Amino acid sequence: MAVFRGELGLQFVTHLANHYTVPDLVTLADLARRKGFERIWVNDNIRYRGQLVVLTAIAARVHIPLGTAILVPYFHQPLDLADSFATLSELCDGREISIGLSRGDLGQAPQHVEPIKPIAMVRETAQFLRQALAGNEVAYADYPLLRDFYHLNPKGKFRLAFKPRCTFRFYGGGNGPQALRMCGQTMDGLISSGTYIPMVRVGRQAGMLAEAERAAHASDPKKRLRKMCELNVSVSRDRKKAIDFPKRQVAHSILQWEALGFDFEEYAKLGVDRRTVLELQQRFACGATVEEAAALVTEEMVRAYYAAGNPEEVVQQILEFTRAAADLGYDQIVFAKLGPDYEEAITLLASQVIPELRERRDRA
Repeated sequence: MAVFRGELGLQFVTHLANHYTVPDLVTLADLARRKGFERIWVNDNIRYRGQLVVLTAIAARVHIPLGTAILVPYFHQPLDLADSFATLSELCDGREISIGLSRGDLGQAPQHVEPIKPIAMVRETAQFLRQALAGNEVAYADYPLLRDFYHLNPKGKFRLAFKPRCTFRFYGGGNGPQALRMCGQTMDGLISSGTYIPMVRVGRQAGMLAEAERAAHASDPKKRLRKMCELNVSVSRDRKKAIDFPKRQVAHSILQWEALGFDFEEYAKLGVDRRTVLELQQRFACGATVEEAAALVTEEMVRAYYAAGNPEEVVQQILEFTRAAADLGYDQIVFAKLGPDYEEAITLLASQVIPELRERRDRA
């Protein structure tokens, strides 16, 4: 079995960490850097602290590479995105900015926007930003969906008036076959988002990666997709808190199983009753909040999505999933959707998981 030799990062999820202010998140990012983590990713969500503001605050104080995991194009006007990322680059001392893009969460995003043509929206946003951030002139007419969705002038053109100060790498975050093929064709890398654990457990992950890699090879035989996986972690010496914390996230993330066509056997492998997932789907369709839906989430559902529990059991779960990441050829593992307390989780991961992973790497 392969040994993971890649980068270890963290994801800050603002809707799960809503009790942390922006200065708190900056302090936690600095703690993560000092504890040996190599990159910070920040998620995107409506009603919570702004992703690009959080990234800017971190960049101003902490010397660590940054990324969006993921950014939802429907939430942001593309001209403003180009200006914002170019401005952010001036705080990054030449460190690459990773731009992860995807359609957004199936449970919450449609409550706020109409997700029209999601594959095309993500593709055009990536292509537009790639050209704009390279300093090229971009014609709005070349991006018909962006032009119509954001009412851009069909005859207009865009060119930054200043030069970005770092490189940018683009990642796609979709899970379906069309999204994976688009990712392979358009992006520099692939983000296996919060579905990584269930997809590994039901045996789908290798096929998903192969779909994207075939598309990448067809577009350019020399192209190699960089691969990042999000490994959800809730760890605490208080086991009950560690199990309860993920329930809000699982309540809407688990809806992806229906969109991906999970069958009876796959639900059984994960120990989850499909009827509960369908009930969650109905609750969200009727306008339920995440907090209301979370009351339906069981421990089995949590463990289908998270390495969760006390430090001893979580270490073993993480080692299992990092071995799988090595076998699948991932370049980066990101400990994601941390909880229940960021400082405790970061400290426990740094003291118990990172040394074990590095020792295994050095022995191999």
